Amino acid sequence: MPDAEDLFREATGLAEQGQLDEALARFQALVRTDANNAMIWNNIGIIQLRQGKYLDAVNAFGQATDIDPHFTSAWFNKSLALVHLGKDIEALHALDKVLKLNPHDNEAQSQRALIVRKMAQVSDTQKTDSQSAQSHLRV
Repeated sequence: MPDAEDLFREATGLAEQGQLDEALARFQALVRTDANNAMIWNNIGIIQLRQGKYLDAVNAFGQATDIDPHFTSAWFNKSLALVHLGKDIEALHALDKVLKLNPHDNEAQSQRALIVRKMAQVSDTQKTDSQSAQSHLRV
């Protein structure tokens, strides 16, 4: 019977080969025996994110950050899943956690800037739509 370290390596290898369902099953087996392992939860979240299971991924990354609030990779990954769910404000909060822990994280800074830019574009579009609708008001 493989030990936890061997199972972790096997699960990671399966994920790298794109065998996501098999990898997820291995990581879920691991988490049943070691529920307080933030790295396992982060890997579960990564697989779920790759599978398009964004809410499940957010929850897995949340487990990882609950266990280890200083786990910047899990905070960053959570922000990516939140963006996919259209939860840009929450994604910014997750990135703010990363940047509080590591102010020089260039990838987090770039991701944050992209989200802010996207939100500004949406806001501009909404203003234009609102102005257009108002121009068609009838008295």
